[in-house]
Amino acid sequence: GSHSAMQSLLTRSLARGCRPLAVPAVYRQCARSAHSAANDTVHFRESRTPHPLKAKPWEQAEYGKKEYNARYATTANHIWSKEEIDHMLANLWQHKPQTFSDKFVHAAMYGLYRSFNFITGYKAENTPVKAVEWRLIVLESFAGVPGFVAAMFRHFRSLRNLCRDHGWIHTLLEEAENERMHLLTCMKMFDAGIITRTLVISAQVVMTPFVAALLIVKPGAAHRFVGYLEETACITYANVIHQVETPGTPLHGAWSDVDAPEIAKTYWKLPDDAKWVDVLKCMFADECNHRDVNHTFATMSSDDPNPFVYKHQADALKAWRLEAEGSTTNLGCEKTLGVKSMSAAAS
Repeated sequence: GSHSAMQSLLTRSLARGCRPLAVPAVYRQCARSAHSAANDTVHFRESRTPHPLKAKPWEQAEYGKKEYNARYATTANHIWSKEEIDHMLANLWQHKPQTFSDKFVHAAMYGLYRSFNFITGYKAENTPVKAVEWRLIVLESFAGVPGFVAAMFRHFRSLRNLCRDHGWIHTLLEEAENERMHLLTCMKMFDAGIITRTLVISAQVVMTPFVAALLIVKPGAAHRFVGYLEETACITYANVIHQVETPGTPLHGAWSDVDAPEIAKTYWKLPDDAKWVDVLKCMFADECNHRDVNHTFATMSSDDPNPFVYKHQADALKAWRLEAEGSTTNLGCEKTLGVKSMSAAAS
């Protein structure tokens, strides 16, 4: 700007053999200031000016801290109470296949489940801690695919037919995001090695075209398949929770007194003293909800209105009120570790 102009003026004066013009001090100071500002310019992404979508690196680094507000990044999830989770743990409902398509996807899902158990070394009793760690990472990366693919198909269908979606897309995207939050929470607790990362990529490569094909041929069967997938997730989480709360098991020794990560406390509105087992219970409850939602969608026509719309509104209202009041859910307020074994011994 002004600095370049003055340099040009001085150069022309010297070339003509003239004495340099006297430049007032105020202009010299302005030129130096402009030159200094140009050299000190900071890129917007690196500045401390807040971004409305929390898109800057320093804001991303704060994700998971207590002061981070998850409403900027995620949809409102259902905030589970201790009573709700206890009821679900006592009632592990499973759908019985009725039609040919039900039986086909049921056989496919439980065939994958047994193969997955064999690959990960998972067993129902005294499960090795490492086997559960990488099982949860692969499971959540796997479970996050169907909801997003189904939402994409519903979105394109709505655009293609110039018609409404009747509320399905939001529920499917919320499911996909919830599974991704499960994965991000697990990554705060575990490390993923090369084998785990390979399994994650392989599962996504296989799962995406399979779910897409089912959605094209028979959307109801795709939702039934996801319902069965969520049933296996419920079984896994219920078993893991039981082992963590049972003294003498490897999982109890490793996880019984581990604190919940901050990302989980923020997302599920857990109290400060929440433990990792409380997070596992919230993830279990989420999977139960996904199971019920997809089995419901499997019985509906594509143009039926979504029956879960009002539930999303109630979830958002509850989360907002808890946040506004600075309150948390009652999960984790009671110490339950060892209760089962002691009560069993007493009987």
